[in-house]
Amino acid sequence: MPLNIDFLQILLHAFNFLILAGGLTLLLFKPVEKFLNERREHFENAEREIAEKTAENERLRAQYEQNMRDAKDEIARMRADAEKEMAETSKAHISGAMEKAQSIVMNAEKEAEKRKEQILDSAQSEIGDLVVSATKKLLSDTVTPERNSALYDEFIRLAEETVASERASK
Repeated sequence: MPLNIDFLQILLHAFNFLILAGGLTLLLFKPVEKFLNERREHFENAEREIAEKTAENERLRAQYEQNMRDAKDEIARMRADAEKEMAETSKAHISGAMEKAQSIVMNAEKEAEKRKEQILDSAQSEIGDLVVSATKKLLSDTVTPERNSALYDEFIRLAEETVASERASK
């Protein structure tokens, strides 16, 4: 053997190497490869699920935002309707109150006019009664200037008292 090389030894080393490589492949490489493949699939599935959930969340967020816009629009419309209805109701109440106030004022004016006429009629009848009584006294008694002056003074006093009492009753 030249150079002290034993081919049998090389073959045995090669055979040992093949056995070692095959054993390592069966015992280590395939299970590690299987584990790595499972792990890659797991992360791919997780990534896919995250992407799906993200897309679903985006869709739900967009739907939520649309619902919020719709709700705000509905609230604004309802508020405007309520304000309009409140304004109409307020106008109706105000116009009703104005009509009622006008009728009360008209009734009060009529009542005051009627009361004024009654007072004037009463005053005229009392003045007429005073004139008649004064005339009777004048005609029934002897007419003297002192008596005449006293009668006139009495008539004026009675007339002033009547007018004063009429004013006080107003």
